[in-house]
Amino acid sequence: MHKGAALIIFTIVISLLTLLFVLKTLNIKDLEMQRKEKTAMALFEAKSALLGWSVIQDRPGLLPCPEDLTKIGTSDEGHALISCGFAIGRLPLKTLGLGDLRDGNGDQLWYALSNGFGDNSILINSSILGQLSINGTTNATIAIIFSPGTILSGQVRTAPTNVAPPSVSDYLDLTNNDGDNAFTNTGGVNDTLIAISHADLFDIVAKRLLREIRGNDTQGLVRFFNTNSYFPFADNNNDGISDSVPNGNPTYQTANDADTSNIFFSPSTLNIMLANNWMQQINYQLISPTNATISLNGQVLSLP
Repeated sequence: MHKGAALIIFTIVISLLTLLFVLKTLNIKDLEMQRKEKTAMALFEAKSALLGWSVIQDRPGLLPCPEDLTKIGTSDEGHALISCGFAIGRLPLKTLGLGDLRDGNGDQLWYALSNGFGDNSILINSSILGQLSINGTTNATIAIIFSPGTILSGQVRTAPTNVAPPSVSDYLDLTNNDGDNAFTNTGGVNDTLIAISHADLFDIVAKRLLREIRGNDTQGLVRFFNTNSYFPFADNNNDGISDSVPNGNPTYQTANDADTSNIFFSPSTLNIMLANNWMQQINYQLISPTNATISLNGQVLSLP
């Protein structure tokens, strides 16, 4: 073969190999970007589901515990433990109604919950702070959702059963699997995480509770106003009865007013508010006989 022709062929081959390498590199980067996007979407969906679940509970602010490991492999797989303190485990997909939610690597998400937010028997309101830390900063984090990231040397991720449930050390890395409440996404850890802060949880809870206090034609301060054509004074000694002062907590029952039922909040609303000391957290301000405001956690609602 002529040397010139051979050189041309050699050049073409090198060019094709270079092109294939570039295309393969771009394809790998594209796949990695797709995995990251899927992981980010899964984490966001999980966080939204947890907040949505909490805000509709009879004890708003309560969060589900991690998955009950004894249910794995049964029709109840994905349900949360009934009660817990500080806990870490897989996200309770069935409790949250999420289906088979997975990250970009095909793994289920993991979940850490601060002490005080998974126990249905104790008081929960916005005065309670989270106790989880991220990257060395104690920032009142209430919960953390994890994507385990790619499997590392020494980790084994076989199909779990209720006899051999998944181990946190096979999914989360280093300090994230050591059993304490300090977590990180730096220093060689390839876990991706998203936090639920105090503000994340209680801002949305506050909006729900303020709407309950405001009420409507059937219960709440609006019912009182519709019955009496004025708003009550505030309560300043936590007995629920107005005390002839404009600022304090919401009044929720009357002693001498024209409201013949005496208590003008529904039993369900009163149970939510009183069982968890929410009334003491809510500020009520009577501006005029026909105007008032209620506020909680920086959220303000004008009445009527």
